[in-house]
Amino acid sequence: MFISIIIPTFNRADQLNRTLFSLLELKTDRNLFEIIVVDNGSTDNTKEIVEKYIEQNRNTTIRYIYDAMPGLLTGRHRGAKEAKGEILTFIDDDVQISCTWLDTILEVMSTKPEVALLTGPNLPLYESYPPKWISYFWSKDENGKKCGWLSLMDFGNDEKEIHPNFVWGLNFTIRKNIFEQLGGFHPDNIPKAYQHFQGDGETGLTAKALIKGYKAYYHHGVMLYHQVTSDRMTIEYFKKRAFYQGVCDSFATYKNYNVTNETNSSLSVKILHKIKIAKYIFVSKPLSKLKKNTKRLPNEITKLFNELEAERLNGYAFHQKAYKENESVKEWVQKENYFDYKLPS
Repeated sequence: MFISIIIPTFNRADQLNRTLFSLLELKTDRNLFEIIVVDNGSTDNTKEIVEKYIEQNRNTTIRYIYDAMPGLLTGRHRGAKEAKGEILTFIDDDVQISCTWLDTILEVMSTKPEVALLTGPNLPLYESYPPKWISYFWSKDENGKKCGWLSLMDFGNDEKEIHPNFVWGLNFTIRKNIFEQLGGFHPDNIPKAYQHFQGDGETGLTAKALIKGYKAYYHHGVMLYHQVTSDRMTIEYFKKRAFYQGVCDSFATYKNYNVTNETNSSLSVKILHKIKIAKYIFVSKPLSKLKKNTKRLPNEITKLFNELEAERLNGYAFHQKAYKENESVKEWVQKENYFDYKLPS
């Protein structure tokens, strides 16, 4: 079994440097994996960082690919196109890998053929101490705890099947044939100037995996650490994420998740949207529902939740308007897949 580790990146050379260092510290047989870095138009020293690792690790396949088309979709789909592995593992450029991460992926995907998607704990590496209000954005359920706003998750030390929507893009492993069959990722992290072309990212892919009945698996050994910078732990950043979530929600309402006759017909798209597990739980559920079975929230937190919900609704309205008034947006949303990831002119 051969794994392609795909890292989209854009102007985060310092963080990428730590990601690559953690990967190349692994003791895993270098003949079992390759590293593909897709540079999404960086203007910093990203290329020099990657070339340094290529020069210092001649026994490891490391490839640098430059593709300046805006959006995270570029790195994901260009990387998948170039990948030689039958297993695709997508990680962000601001994570650090645990010593068990790659060996566990190899073990699970080689011994459990029924597993289509795989993930593990996404634990925080805080640049500074988190403000107290961040604690209200963590939630707990029967699986464990999570903070989707910062892409953090810890479902404990058990190995278990999970809802596919819990396989998030910073720690996302999938069999290549299934990735292609499901049509790949949807648009994600589009720059602000092109935000009307934003989509629901990996959620679109995992939604289709759910409809098809593909199994997603959590293993504590697939652990990585997410670098959480100070600028992400601000109310301004959370408001941007809320607006972005509204755009994603609008995209999903228009998207037709086409599937083959093998689909479980009892799972209609409407039902799928009802059971979809949103990463940004405090935004995507009405505040009134969140208050049930919850001790009274401080007034400033209630106010913040309301402000974030307003931002989400603004994002939703922004995309709805763009879809109705801009024919290129409508055509973009209704594309069957985004393997041709180039944005409309």
